[in-house]
Amino acid sequence: MDDATPTLKLLNPSADVRVIGQAIEAGRSRFGSASERVVVSVAPGSSAQLAYDLPAAIVLGETRLAAWVACSRPGAQLAATVVLPRAIDPETGEARRLLIRSNKNGRGGDWEQLDFRELAKELPAQARVARAHFGGAMDERGAYVSQLVILAPGGPGNTDLWVDQVAMYGVLNVGGNAPGSTPNGVVSASPVMPAAFETAVANATPAVAALSGKPPTVPRIIQWQGEPLEFLQKLGFDAVWMGRPPIDSEIAAAQRLGMFIVCEPPTPEQMRTLPLDGRFSQVMAWDLGTLTQPGDLELCHRWSQAIEYFESVPSRPVLLRPTGMTREASRIADLVMIGRPTLGSTISWPAYGAWLGQQRRLVRGGTPLWVNVETHCGSHFASQLGALRGSSAAIVPATFHDLTMATAAAFSVSPRGFCFQSQASLAGGEPENQIRGLALELTNLRLGLAEPWLAGGKSATVAHSSRGDLSGLVVKVERSHLIVPMRWSDQALAPGGKTNPQPISFKLPGVPESSDAYLLSIAGSQRLPAKRVTGGLQITVDHLPDDAFLLVTEDGYAYSHIERYLRQHAPRAAQARVDLAALRRQQAAQALGMLSGIEARAELAPVDAQMTAIVETMRRRDYAAAFACAAEAERLLDEILHRIATTAAPSLPPGSAPLPLDWTTLAELHALETAVQVGSPPQAVPGGDFEDLNELLQSGWQRIEQPPAGVKTAVRLSPEAPGQGSYCLELQVQSENPGGTPPALPAAPVWVTSPPLQTMPGHLVEISGLVRVAEAPLGLADPLVIFDSVGGEEGAIRVESSPAWRPFRMLRVPTPGAEMRLTIALGGVGRAQVDAITVRYIPLRAATVAQTPR
Repeated sequence: MDDATPTLKLLNPSADVRVIGQAIEAGRSRFGSASERVVVSVAPGSSAQLAYDLPAAIVLGETRLAAWVACSRPGAQLAATVVLPRAIDPETGEARRLLIRSNKNGRGGDWEQLDFRELAKELPAQARVARAHFGGAMDERGAYVSQLVILAPGGPGNTDLWVDQVAMYGVLNVGGNAPGSTPNGVVSASPVMPAAFETAVANATPAVAALSGKPPTVPRIIQWQGEPLEFLQKLGFDAVWMGRPPIDSEIAAAQRLGMFIVCEPPTPEQMRTLPLDGRFSQVMAWDLGTLTQPGDLELCHRWSQAIEYFESVPSRPVLLRPTGMTREASRIADLVMIGRPTLGSTISWPAYGAWLGQQRRLVRGGTPLWVNVETHCGSHFASQLGALRGSSAAIVPATFHDLTMATAAAFSVSPRGFCFQSQASLAGGEPENQIRGLALELTNLRLGLAEPWLAGGKSATVAHSSRGDLSGLVVKVERSHLIVPMRWSDQALAPGGKTNPQPISFKLPGVPESSDAYLLSIAGSQRLPAKRVTGGLQITVDHLPDDAFLLVTEDGYAYSHIERYLRQHAPRAAQARVDLAALRRQQAAQALGMLSGIEARAELAPVDAQMTAIVETMRRRDYAAAFACAAEAERLLDEILHRIATTAAPSLPPGSAPLPLDWTTLAELHALETAVQVGSPPQAVPGGDFEDLNELLQSGWQRIEQPPAGVKTAVRLSPEAPGQGSYCLELQVQSENPGGTPPALPAAPVWVTSPPLQTMPGHLVEISGLVRVAEAPLGLADPLVIFDSVGGEEGAIRVESSPAWRPFRMLRVPTPGAEMRLTIALGGVGRAQVDAITVRYIPLRAATVAQTPR
């Protein structure tokens, strides 16, 4: 405080709080040659708020304020002005400001250092108080300190206060430097005003050019693998998802096409020389990556804060992709992406929908969700298929049915975007990638049809149907209701299941009788009969395709919008569905030709009849009929595939098999079925008989318990009716909530892993055991889950309920050098038992595995 000009200013002047005098005085100082003296008149019970302006510094756990003061009265303390940039005062249009006190009083008299170390801990409590006082949201993210405040106590007469050095420690974003680029230090004694700070930032970061077009409300995003952006735009995507910041040519291409980019931001250090300015005009969201470990939280938080500081487009969100840490991610990021492997998995679509709903409940209120959807089976399946074929890459593509079911399940959580996961270029000419491209194009057309309801609709009610395994999610926009059929049984969801010839009726409560009803597909629409019945408006449909919507509206404009959309897109939708059916029919013919004893032409005759009918419907431009014929051809192909698989690979259902069932994997599955007939006898996994605790621990079995609040877990050797011997392994999860109410579990709270299992070159590994789950676990979409490190969680065996002991079996194709461990996880409140785990090795001769044409 050696400058000639005083720097402290009174924040709360009133009749009871006045400045009597203020000056820089020599002779009394703690450091240097002078200090700043302020004489105030303050009524008893009040305090004068004397502020020192600071460069904006994000509030961190390490943030600490300090000041050397000498006060004529005891009771002086430090406080801080904290700005909430995301909490806007509707009257002034400015960010809310909170005065947060340290609640540590000085003793008065001679020089003493006042400090404030608990700012980050005090902020949430003060935000709650402000929320109760002002109402509305009080978002704490990005909060920063703008002032150090000294509270001078009142009393009879005047209060004399001398202030010398003030300091701020744990600084993030001080003076325009990148986070972590300068050590903690003492704030300059010269006055640093907010205007000067803003000027410095403006010089470092040029003004941003306006975004070229507004990002879509519900974007359809594809993971980018180097495809031309024009190609992806033709498939219906409006954004690409990159794993790095884009280069100038990629931004220019996106800008030219009106597309957008989701990508990793520059690092905090790079932001010093690469500001988040107009060059990133097409970036619609910054992807901070996956959040898998508690140790990642601090890094993601700091990165998010750095973006907040350097960002030139305040509305651009930050995205996180959590794995089991959904609630924590929503406290850091503006957007949360949720998703899990589904293709080839044993998880049913109803269970997947329940899991999505649980993730919705875990996030912070109001946090938008993006849903991640697979376009091909995951890496664990791909690596095993590649090992069988002797190739490095193997794609098992998603069908249009797969993508339809995945996106329909997502409607229940009101998604604000769809991200399609892709590990291989869609531009390749391989049949598998052609199938993916066509299925994605059809899916985007379907989502485009529903876009007005996705963007602005509210999930108001559920429409019950005449079938117990079918209901409808009703999404309402003004006077129009879009019904998304939701199927709740595995039989109703199976792509190869036979169609039910009975008409289906839906009942909608609260819908006017004057409303019109339509069956919508992306190739056409059909008027449906509707009548008033007790409980609502009843709509009847003779046949409900998997990809269809129902529209009930009394708004003629809404249906006019649908008509225009169909006129524009129906021809392409029909052609894409026909091309997709033809490609899959070709795959089926190749796969059937490799199996002995099967007449491919006879098996495919019903499919060929539909393909023949397509020719005539396309000739007369009956696109809805051509689309329906192609859809029926695909349904028949799925039915044939599942029927043939029951004879070609009867002992390899999902979970047991190392590969998903598809026309591209049928030959490999049949060869594996033949191979498992021979091999070594079963060998006990060390400690896998669960008879001796010491042997179990010495052999390398591990237990992991991470119960959230309100949950108690246990792992034990139980003598209660073991499958073999005297003991079995038991996992238990108990709720400590009143009445035993199952809590919301973000992930399995308890699991057990085996020691590494030996693998032998040129051999399959078969893991077997016994399992019992007396009652279905409650609280998580995953019940008891058994999986291994080679097959991954997508290849897990799921056991919801099995009152009696039952065997389980897993066949895996280990890749060279891969470590193989078994994991047993209990995902809900309940109890599960496992016993008698063994391993068997099966020789895999190259000649035994037929090569599927690719």
